[in-house]
Amino acid sequence: MFNFYLVLAAALLLVIQFIDLAEFIKIKFTKLECEEFDKPFASFSKCYLKARARDIISMHIHVQLHQVPINNITINAQLFQKGNGYRPFLYNNTMDLCEFFKHPKRFMFWKIIYDIVKPYSNANHSCPYDHDIIIENFILIAEMLTLIPFPENDYMIQLQFAAYDVYRAKVKIYLRIF
Repeated sequence: MFNFYLVLAAALLLVIQFIDLAEFIKIKFTKLECEEFDKPFASFSKCYLKARARDIISMHIHVQLHQVPINNITINAQLFQKGNGYRPFLYNNTMDLCEFFKHPKRFMFWKIIYDIVKPYSNANHSCPYDHDIIIENFILIAEMLTLIPFPENDYMIQLQFAAYDVYRAKVKIYLRIF
């Protein structure tokens, strides 16, 4: 009798090991907010989410840079988790974006996020920036969570961009893992 339960437990563990959790986890954008602090410097011509299917939402952002080239960009990147409002969760980093693109491994979490976004964006090089910044048709899929497994909840990523030590814009990206 003991051997039967031992074999059953071993078989169950083997089955669980080969289940692809990405089939059961879903992730999608829920809201996107873009705020300009200095319109003569930069403005958003696109900032919206578009529903492709029930749980498939694509993100579109187009930032027009009016005073190019830009050689000095600082970003404050924060992760928030929902619970009685959005509360800071794990990450709050301020970094020189030009240096980040040269040495992204210094901020490993944000490197993982950047690697997910990079194929959908033209912001895939270091400074200077002398063109508009575009993120087009960016869709979240569960496989993106293999390196950063988070519990089910609502999250917000807040990105504040400064150029020449003056904050110029803020982007808030809301997403749900369920």
